[in-house]
Amino acid sequence: MSMQTISARRGEADSLQFRVLYVICFGIFLFAATVQALLPWRWFSRAEGEVQHSILAQAKNAAGICAGYVFMV
Repeated sequence: MSMQTISARRGEADSLQFRVLYVICFGIFLFAATVQALLPWRWFSRAEGEVQHSILAQAKNAAGICAGYVFMV
């Protein structure tokens, strides 16, 4: 096997692992954002002029950050 073939397969495996991890993190953060939106009290006060994003946008941003940090190790 050539080195390019091995490198391509490793890249595909890493891509698949990232996607699976992203989907898992997205599900967890989607649940957390939904619970936070449904509860009447807020854990953190918002800064003046801060934009509130949708539940899906919050989950997407949090999942992207979390899944990215896993591959930094």
